[in-house]
Amino acid sequence: MGTPLQQAYDLFFSKIDDDLFGLELQIFNWLNSAISKSKKFVINNLDYTLNDNSDYDGNFNNYLTDDELELIAMQMKYEYYDKKNAYLTSLRREIGTKDFNSLPDKKRELDGIQNSMKLLKEDIKELKQQFNTYQYN
Repeated sequence: MGTPLQQAYDLFFSKIDDDLFGLELQIFNWLNSAISKSKKFVINNLDYTLNDNSDYDGNFNNYLTDDELELIAMQMKYEYYDKKNAYLTSLRREIGTKDFNSLPDKKRELDGIQNSMKLLKEDIKELKQQFNTYQYN
């Protein structure tokens, strides 16, 4: 038994404001994507075992460091933003840029998401680089 998956979920939820109730499968998919994008940068193996396939609860096979959990949560947040970005970009393409821009909330939301993605990507890159400088006693 290692770190509970719930710790990664909780850290991810602390980084977003939206209510994702009912989207457990999507959240689990974001976790898997985050793991695949993180595993070559972290020290511990990110394999996990599910206790129950229906609720996506389980444990990593190892105990993860705080930085490893942070990287996974940041990657999950990026995946979350990417999905929102794709939806809004598709909507803009469907109705046309001029009509989309006349919807001030949507344009502002898209601009905010794209800016947040850019900043988050830089933070993820910085954290990944820190893994290369760790020293162990």
